[in-house]
Amino acid sequence: MIEPVDDRTWLVKRTPESSPEAIIDRFGGGYRLRRFSLTESRRTQHGVYTGPELAETAWWRLQDRPRGR
Repeated sequence: MIEPVDDRTWLVKRTPESSPEAIIDRFGGGYRLRRFSLTESRRTQHGVYTGPELAETAWWRLQDRPRGR
């Protein structure tokens, strides 16, 4: 699920009560997907998408992918 923080930022969570796993923010003409971290320098980038819903889908696909591929 995605939870809006403001008009430019969304958090990706497994459930409403869980901790954020990723952050989506408006970036130029798209939406940037990054791993959530409290420090900006540790937010690993995972691409730019055309909408927040597509970025969320990409996040869950990344989590389903076997490690090392």
